[in-house]
Amino acid sequence: MQLMKDKPNDYRLEKSLGHLAARFSRAVLRRLNAALAQQELPITAEQYSLLVQLWDSNGLPQGALAEKTSKDKTTMARLAAGLEARGLIVRLPGPGDARERLLYLTDTGKQLMDRATGLAKAILEEAQQGISEDEAELCRDVLRRAYANLSR
Repeated sequence: MQLMKDKPNDYRLEKSLGHLAARFSRAVLRRLNAALAQQELPITAEQYSLLVQLWDSNGLPQGALAEKTSKDKTTMARLAAGLEARGLIVRLPGPGDARERLLYLTDTGKQLMDRATGLAKAILEEAQQGISEDEAELCRDVLRRAYANLSR
């Protein structure tokens, strides 16, 4: 399986989709972590990624949330426990299986998400300055397809 058509010595990081995506992701996470700390919001960017999933679909099973956020079950359990200890989520037994935990945002978690989402949106708006909506959608499409290629 050939990943790149160029010769190995022609490989350039500035042309690598993976490198560029990872670099952008790290920059966004750094900025979001700094903004959350500056606003004294008691979460990290990693925890925000979990909370934003619940913001969209409250009551997700912990296992489904791990899959949606590309986290292993142990990491998800650790993140959820920390958020629960801060009163931002609750974990309740599933109706069919008491071992399954459903995660819900608390009212405190919802209030925090209002503030944290404003910070995240501002960072992404700054990142997208000078980029048209068509260009941004093309980039999202390419990244979704590349991810799907690796998720098969």
